Amino acid sequence: MKCLFYIFVLSSIYLNAQDSILNKPSTVELRGYVKYMDQLSFIDKPDTGYLSSLIHNRLNFKWTPTKNWLFRIEARNRIFYGDQLKSNRTFMKTIGQDQGIIHLSKVWVDEYALGLHSIVDRSLVNYTNEHFDITVGRQRINWGLNIVWNPNDIFNTYNFFDFDYEERPGSDALRIQYNWKGFSGFEFAAKKGNSKDDQVAALLFRSNHLGYDYQCLAGIYNKELVLGIGWAGSIKDAGFKGEFSYFHPNKNLIDTVGVLNGSMSFDYSFKNGFYIHLSGYYNSIGNDKMNMMSTQNFFDVNPKQLLPFRFAGFFQMSKQINPLFTFGITNIYSPTNQTWVMIPNIHYSISSNWEVTLLGQSFFSDVNSVYRTLGNSIFLRFKCSF
Repeated sequence: MKCLFYIFVLSSIYLNAQDSILNKPSTVELRGYVKYMDQLSFIDKPDTGYLSSLIHNRLNFKWTPTKNWLFRIEARNRIFYGDQLKSNRTFMKTIGQDQGIIHLSKVWVDEYALGLHSIVDRSLVNYTNEHFDITVGRQRINWGLNIVWNPNDIFNTYNFFDFDYEERPGSDALRIQYNWKGFSGFEFAAKKGNSKDDQVAALLFRSNHLGYDYQCLAGIYNKELVLGIGWAGSIKDAGFKGEFSYFHPNKNLIDTVGVLNGSMSFDYSFKNGFYIHLSGYYNSIGNDKMNMMSTQNFFDVNPKQLLPFRFAGFFQMSKQINPLFTFGITNIYSPTNQTWVMIPNIHYSISSNWEVTLLGQSFFSDVNSVYRTLGNSIFLRFKCSF
């Protein structure tokens, strides 16, 4: 019911928008999209796999009563049906969880092959002036600078394989930004989740020097201290980015060992439409010898461990045939069990607000001295934006 409550509040705001603060002109926007996606998942043979479908709707409300104030509420509604719900009866219960202070997630339907879920993943008030930018509420605090793996993104870790969630998760948090010149400034952010240990608070300093944006952060992540650095710039015409974060228990500092998590990347766009991206990943607690591997290992992520491996490499290549049609392939490799992930994709823009994407995800690894397929998925998605 909380989801419907927020929509009702926004409707009331719309009706009274012209009587806004200080009688200044206000604006109300409603944007969003509707997506339909089929997913075929299998191990070796497509005819032995399962087929599931998803209808995904997003509504983005934004009210700007004055030039300094902004109110946003954004919600996503998803209808799942097919074999995925049949094979996993706890699926709807899992996605219905909400890690925020206020529970804004609702599972409306949880049947044998049908599920309906709604969640408000943005609900915030923002105030800005010449130097300050203050946001309170459910929001995305994006401190990552790298493209694929973001160890500095300690508030809203996202899963690279969850490509259908472009907006990425949000947190119930307070964020205060102070800007004094160009890119330079300080940020303070703090969030509290619904569990005792789910609390993060940190201070970030950012600036620009010799053509590089860089940042340093320090704070508390759950029960640990965290320090981080990040940069984004270029070497000649190639983009060069990197992030490192170090986590250490805040008790017994001398007697305990911390966790170092980092990544660096290069990317380059050619004049003929080709684009390449190389990235490396390191995690000091990564597993070098995983006897049991499954696709689930790739989806359990947190800021301390974005992949289950100690080392991993990333290579992406794409080609824009014309402004409407793009194809590409992504490969992720780790020497741990010779693990390899292949992600081919094709994207076509039917019109200015219609697009179709065909994407595959294939996982391979050496399991008990046998190199085999862990799983394959093929996704066909249609998206209409408004």
